[in-house]
Amino acid sequence: MKPHLVTAVLLFFLLTLTISAAAQPTRIAIGYSGISADQLVIWVARDAGIFAKNHLDAQAVYLSGGTISVTAMIGGDTPLIQASGPGIVSAGLAGAEPVYVVGGITTLDYWLMTQPEIKTAEQLKGGTVAVARFGGAADFVARYALPRLGAHPG
Repeated sequence: MKPHLVTAVLLFFLLTLTISAAAQPTRIAIGYSGISADQLVIWVARDAGIFAKNHLDAQAVYLSGGTISVTAMIGGDTPLIQASGPGIVSAGLAGAEPVYVVGGITTLDYWLMTQPEIKTAEQLKGGTVAVARFGGAADFVARYALPRLGAHPG
């Protein structure tokens, strides 16, 4: 065969393989850490076909909490996660290099729930406040809100 014909045939096969590979959606795991309206973005994007339109076969993976989600991302288990800021910031301060792309939740939508006999913030002093995980969003919110109520976490 002539060199030009061999080159043309090889180029044709390479282009054919590239085009068929590009037609296949890229499978990607996206971690999320809660079953709530805050996590709705992933489901809306999937149901609206945004992932498919961008050639992504996105698999939503539930991870029990933002801290676990950040750990999974830093460890390479999920390249993308939907998480709150505190876990990302903590990972960065610990030496990891996470990238926080967008912050969709701009308010702290939390409620402080107490036993029925606790009626004032003053009654919280000296007590215990439970959070889901240290370093997570609930921990951040508690440490942010309690001093504003006159209670200072120890």
